[in-house]
Parts: sequence; structure tokens; C-alpha cells
Amino acid sequence: MNRSERFEEVRAIADDICAGTVTQMQLQKLESLLSNDEQAQRFYLDYIEFHFHLKSNALPKLEIVRRKTFVDELIMRPTHASNLPHQNQPYEASSEKRAASTKRKFYLAGGLTVLCMLVVYLIIQFKPLPDEPFIGKIVSGELLIDENGNVQNTLVYPGMYKTERPVELELRSGDSLILSAHSHFKLFNSTEIELKSGEVNVISHSNKTIAISANASDIQMHSGKLTVNIDSDATSVSGNTKAKIFPKTWRPKHFWNLDDVGDRVMDFAGRAVGVPSSGAQRIDGLVGKGAFYFDNGKHARINVGSGGGSAPATGSFSVIDGVTIEALIKPLYSGEGPTTTRYGEIDEIFRKDQSDKDHRILLSFQNDRNKSIVVPAGDYPESLSFGLYILGQGYHELKLPLDGRDGRPTLQQLKDGNFHHVAATYDVESGIKAIYIDGKVGALYRYPPGSKVLSGGAGLANIGNSPNAQGHAAEAYAGTIDEVAFYDFALTPFMVALHYNNVLMGLNYYGSQPSAKALPYKSHIELTPNKTLLLDNITGLPKDNF
Repeated sequence: MNRSERFEEVRAIADDICAGTVTQMQLQKLESLLSNDEQAQRFYLDYIEFHFHLKSNALPKLEIVRRKTFVDELIMRPTHASNLPHQNQPYEASSEKRAASTKRKFYLAGGLTVLCMLVVYLIIQFKPLPDEPFIGKIVSGELLIDENGNVQNTLVYPGMYKTERPVELELRSGDSLILSAHSHFKLFNSTEIELKSGEVNVISHSNKTIAISANASDIQMHSGKLTVNIDSDATSVSGNTKAKIFPKTWRPKHFWNLDDVGDRVMDFAGRAVGVPSSGAQRIDGLVGKGAFYFDNGKHARINVGSGGGSAPATGSFSVIDGVTIEALIKPLYSGEGPTTTRYGEIDEIFRKDQSDKDHRILLSFQNDRNKSIVVPAGDYPESLSFGLYILGQGYHELKLPLDGRDGRPTLQQLKDGNFHHVAATYDVESGIKAIYIDGKVGALYRYPPGSKVLSGGAGLANIGNSPNAQGHAAEAYAGTIDEVAFYDFALTPFMVALHYNNVLMGLNYYGSQPSAKALPYKSHIELTPNKTLLLDNITGLPKDNF
């Protein structure tokens, strides 16, 4: 019996979820089927992801080939056209109008004559390029044609190629490409190349923009020398020149920069518009124009909805590759410990669950004892806590102790009146879960690589409080929160540090002036001369290794 047959009921409900026809009774049945059954949970998550990828790949991949063409158009018409019968002419023109018309035609004919003479001159002086001009010529080595390539003598045309030994190409622009042995690449034209594996050295003399596509990144340079190398772990970029790196994945799923005005909190990356309650008041921004002050009461919350989820692994808070929660805070957390119970004061920065139960996501200040869900185990008074449900592991919270040890701050240092940057990340591929403060990692735990997150669903998400505590202040936040972002992937250590440095300069996380506008869909990272960046092969973001 295969997995699909074994979990036939789960599959049937998942089909209805994807079709948007699921009922409440089916969701209750799904909850009982998934409860305490890791194999059922894994099948369900894989099945939902399969539908997601089918939907995202509904349109075929298209390749756009740039071709230069030159077209001449020759129009011949009889010179006695004025004597031909008039068609669709409602009235007879006056003699003055006919004279004006004749004059206009004369000027038009003269202009066309001059234009034709100019075209003939340009054709003579600059012969048009053929439909598919050669890109360059081989200086040394030999190219192997992989797909749609063409090499005539030493001239190289657009197409896919491989190398067994090093090859040097001189491009029509005057720039050079030096490819290592066992490289696999595609040439589009003299300024665009896609490197699939191996290494390319680009030496620019023309000052033209040269674009190199590599895995999940696009790289642009204008002069000097740049080296791009691809291996199974990462893509490295280095050179003696400035370059721009455009990562494939950088944009958050949701971004509430709180710079807008009115009775709603706009999401400048997605559609999770927030509704603030009376205990959350707009104030001047930590970065940009606006932020929110939370009064630690039962109405200290911004409800940002469910993200459109109807069941686990659905909605915009459902993640596949990983997750990041990021915010600027100026906390007034009391740090009070437990008295009659094992839980002390809790201040939620961000939390999503409610009906999602164990599939919750949270980032909060906590002070508690004897919690079995803490990994690594232990008692952590005055800590930052990051909670996730990880398939095969269950719901766990990672703690960053606010104890002043090993470079970590104390709670009092976080309450110094300045803003602080916090970020919590989990990367599925590596299994690394981490919490950062002010650009530096403060807590880290590694799960088995590939361990997936089960999140999303119909439960609500709140900034500044728990969605489960609508009528009391047990988990309300005290202080200021600004620039809240939610990602469906893990920010790399490099990017967390870059975001922190950007806000120190008064910019938003992405290096732009803060504004109440939607984030762009394209952003770049600067590569400075004589520096090497390792780019993640999935997101294209620069990364550091722990």
C-alpha cells in the first residue's frame, strides 16, 4: 500500500482544501487524523506543497531571445491617384482646401525623400547586422556545443556550451570571458551570460553593463574584473570592481512598517491589513514616520488576520523553505517571574495561532520555569522566546537568555531607551533555528536538516498580544514596536546584520528611505571591490556560515 492509499481520507480532505470547498466538519476530521500521527502530518504537508508547486508552475517557462533586425518598407502608389474615384468622401472640398492638401502632400513627399536618402546613407555607412550575429570569438581552448549553440571557425553564436578545459572568449564588445574547465553556460548576447556550473572570469573594458545570471542571483558589473563560481553549496562572487547582486528571493511575505495613517495598518508586501485596538496607539517612528505604542493592556494588539488560511499549511503564514520574524522594539517588559504558576510575565511581539493550537508561531519576551517544550531544555528567566511547530519534532521554543553572558544583552540593556532590532529565523534546509539581537546571533539550535514547518491555517495573527487572549492582558506587550516583517524563508546572518545596519542609518531594512508605499519587486545588494560574497543557491542572498 502506497502513502496515497494509506492516507486516503487525508488526501480527500486536502483536495477539498486546495479546491476551496472544504467544510468545518472535514477540518475537524482532518485535525483528528493528523493528531499525534507524524506520518499523516508529513503526507499532508507534502501533498499541500505538491499542489502549491503545481499552481506556481501552471504557466510554462518561456525563453526570450533578443534578436537585432533591420526592416526596410517600400511603398509604391500611382502618381495619378488624384484622378481615381473618391471613396467614402462625404462632400466636395473647396479649391482652397485642395490647394492646402496638395501643399501638405508636397511637403510630406519631400520629407519622405530626405528620410529615404538618410536611410540609404546609414545602410551604406553601417551595414546591418545579420539576424543572429556572432557574440565573440574563441581566443584559446575549445567549446562543446550543448544546445542550440553554433561555432563557425572561431566565431561563437548564441546558445548553450560546455568546456572540458579552460576557454577564453573575446566578445564583440571588447570584453573577455575566461571559463574554467567543466563549466556549463549559456550565451544570450555579448552582454548577457547564464552560468549553470563552473566558473567564469569577466574582464570588462567597454564600460557596458554586463549581466551574469547564476542560480538564484543576477549580477551586474560595468568595468574591471569579476569572478563568479558555482558549486553545490553556494555561489561565490568576487572582484576588483563594484557590482550589484539581485537576489531571486528577498521580499517579505508581509511588511507592516507602520508609517501609514488612519484606522488600518497597511501591509506593504502582502494583503494582511491590520486592525489596531485601543491599547495600540500611533506614535513617532523608530525608523520612518510611524510606530505603535502598546500599553500592556487587554486591547494592546494589532490584529493582522489569518493570511487567508483555512487549514494547516494554507494561507500566507504557511511556510515551506523556512520562516523569519523581524521587528524593531523599544521594550518596557517587566521581566516578572512566576508566582503561583510556572509562567511569569509574557510580552508578545508577534504571535499566530488561536485555532491552530500547536501549529503556532510566536516571538515574545518570557520568564517561565519547567516548560517541557523548551529546546534546548532548561529554565530561562528573562528571555526572548521563538516558537515553531517542526514536523517530526513537535512544537518547541528556542530561548535567548537576557543574562549579559557571551555577548548577549541583559533586559535592562534592552530597556535603555534606544530601539533594538530582533529577528528570529528557521531554515528548513540546514535545520538551523536562531534568534538575533542587533544583528548578532544570540541563540542557536540545529534540528535534522530538512525538518519542515507546519504552520498557517485559520488562526489569527497579532502584533503586540496573543490572539487567544482577547479579553485579558496576560500576554500584552509594553513599549514600542516598529517595522514588523514576516518572511516565508530564513534570512541569512549576513542579511540580518545588513538590515540592522540599514536601520541605524535611518533607512528601512532594504536600504531605502522609509515610506508608506509598497515594497518594490526588485532590490539589489552592493558588492564592494576586493570582497567575496557567498550566495545561497535557493534565495540568492549573501550568507555567512555559523
